[in-house]
Parts: sequence; structure tokens; C-alpha cells
Amino acid sequence: MTNPQALIGGTYTVTFSVNAGATAYTVLRNGNPTAQSNVAFSPGQAIQIDGMSATISGSPANGDVFEMAPSTPISVFDAVDQAIADLNTTNRSGTQNAQAASTNLASIDSVMGQLQSARSQVGATLNRADGVTDRLSALKLASQTERSNAESLDMTQAISDFGNQQTGYDAALKTYSLVQKLSLFNYLG
Repeated sequence: MTNPQALIGGTYTVTFSVNAGATAYTVLRNGNPTAQSNVAFSPGQAIQIDGMSATISGSPANGDVFEMAPSTPISVFDAVDQAIADLNTTNRSGTQNAQAASTNLASIDSVMGQLQSARSQVGATLNRADGVTDRLSALKLASQTERSNAESLDMTQAISDFGNQQTGYDAALKTYSLVQKLSLFNYLG
């Protein structure tokens, strides 16, 4: 991928044709022609397609086809079943077995990546749930404390405390009013 904003999606098919020793390629998107038709091919040179780049080496024969398709997630069971089926296939060459093993290992790695991603998402969701649970527990404790303070109020003590506070307030007001009346003229007079 060279430019994610330019990706259109779909399946791309690169078809090669050889005429008089010259190799050319044509790119189809979802079976429909693109602007790249009968372009001269040179091995190892990147083929640029809608924000993607593909490098094909070697000498393709007339009619060779390469396909690029979006990846689709596969299940763990499908990957393991395919690996078992490939291992049980008889009359295969060493190269075919090596290619099948490589493909199956890549599939299993992909599945493990999907599992890790799902596990990360579940972990993040559990962390959010734990945070909400902690906040609700704290709010519940605070409200229970307030309720307990309101319900277990000793009325005699509360009235006594209120009376003491009222007396202190009255004394402060009287002291302030007396201080306000003091001035140099009142003192001399």
C-alpha cells in the first residue's frame, strides 16, 4: 500500500501477454478494464494500482495471471482444517508441500492476529466496565454515608450545637456593631 487515501477496493487482476518477445500487462478491477492496458512489463519494476504497488519478478508467460484481492478473515477451524488437508494430500512434490506449509503457517499467523485483536478489544471493554463499576461503587458509598449522617442525627446534640453556633454568631454581630460606633470623635466627646 503506497497511498491509503487512493484505495478504491475490489479485486485486481494483472494479465500478461507476450507478442514477438515483448511482454505487456493489463490491469482489470473487478473484471473491468482500467487505464493500464497493454503496458510494457519489465521484471522487478513496480506496478502501481490505485494506491497499491506490486512487484513481479521473473518472465511471465503469455496468459499468466496474478490476482490481488482484499483479505478476508478466516476462522481458526478453517485454517487448521486446511493445514490438515494439505498434510494428508498424497503424491505431492517437496516444493508443493513446502508451499502448502508456508501458506498454512501464514493463515494460522493471520488467525492468531485476529484473535489477538479480538482479545484486545474485549480487554478494553472489560476495563471500561471495571471503571464504571468503580465509579458506581464510590457514588453508592457516598450516598450511603450521607443517608447515614442524616438518619443517625442526635437531635439533642444537634440542637445544642446549633445553639452554641447561634450564640457565637450573635456575639460576633454585637462586637462588630460596637466597633463600628467607635471613632476618635466619640472617644473625645
